[in-house]
Amino acid sequence: MIEDLHNLEYLGQTLNTQNSYQYGPVCIDKKFRGSGLLEVLFETARYEMSKRFDILVTFVNKNNPRSYTAHKRKLGLTVIKEFEFKGNEYYEFVYDVSKSVNISSEEKVFYTGKPFVCTVDYPIEYLSYEDLLDELLMEEIYADKEKNYYWTDDLSSAYYIAQAKAGFIAVTMEHENKVILAPEIQKSYAILNFKDLHISRKVKKLLKAKNLQLEIGTSFDEVQEHIKRFHSFTWLNKTYLNALKSVHDSEDTSMEIVTALIRDKGKAIAGEFGYIIGNTYTSLAAFSSREKGYENYGTAQLVLLAQHLEEKGFAFLNLGQSFMPYKIDLGAKVYERKIFLEMWKKAII
Repeated sequence: MIEDLHNLEYLGQTLNTQNSYQYGPVCIDKKFRGSGLLEVLFETARYEMSKRFDILVTFVNKNNPRSYTAHKRKLGLTVIKEFEFKGNEYYEFVYDVSKSVNISSEEKVFYTGKPFVCTVDYPIEYLSYEDLLDELLMEEIYADKEKNYYWTDDLSSAYYIAQAKAGFIAVTMEHENKVILAPEIQKSYAILNFKDLHISRKVKKLLKAKNLQLEIGTSFDEVQEHIKRFHSFTWLNKTYLNALKSVHDSEDTSMEIVTALIRDKGKAIAGEFGYIIGNTYTSLAAFSSREKGYENYGTAQLVLLAQHLEEKGFAFLNLGQSFMPYKIDLGAKVYERKIFLEMWKKAII
């Protein structure tokens, strides 16, 4: 790599051993990974070395995707070249050492109780729009079975569409009195293949007795208001609703936000938000009336939705989190992340 420096140009300079220095390797104990320690260590070294050099140069073996992810995503290094040496392939990185690390560890990683699961604190890392488009980095994220939540303050339609296409299902969290988006690449997914749809006797009886009609539309405000009343705490708040509306209003037609409702005498009894990408439908959040006489209407709404999707030629209904019994009772099967992503990528094209 050093012998080849004179063939590379960065910051308007031809690289050499006078204007550049070799950085790394870095070793961090596993229990401190994701804590922001890497950024602090890098920033300290960068500041000292910037007194003597203009450019940092390093290389990462292609069989070490964790290191690639750390340097490209966390630290913002730039791949300037790929090279081979003694049968191994490497990425060559460069960095302008006059610049501080783009995002401080305090801004990039924060600790929170695991949402909706338990109260053990764990670090949630920032996930940018550019990250979602980096195939190698995403493969590393997919392979990391320890992490499922990430965060962003980017509430644009482009970001929401990109994270959904990547297989994430986003919720919201609060951090420092600010609502942020928390895309989750789940560890497992409840997927309903329509041939497996199970309709209980009670729901069959309800559907036979009532001429329930499924209403697919864009009743965004109505459904959000019902969800807010149905759940004492909901991540589908006004901020999230506005993000969904921005997707609906965008020029990108590859994703469609919809609501699915059933009514009784004009009154919404059960419904949900969902989105369509390719031949897939993903359920986001739902409500069902708790008034006496409306038992099983929530399940009936899902049954009618599944039948509608099958009729329209959809591949499957993605019900998201797999730990809720009603999804399994409906006939959904649980797929681990890797298998789900294989199914997902084929169906959203």
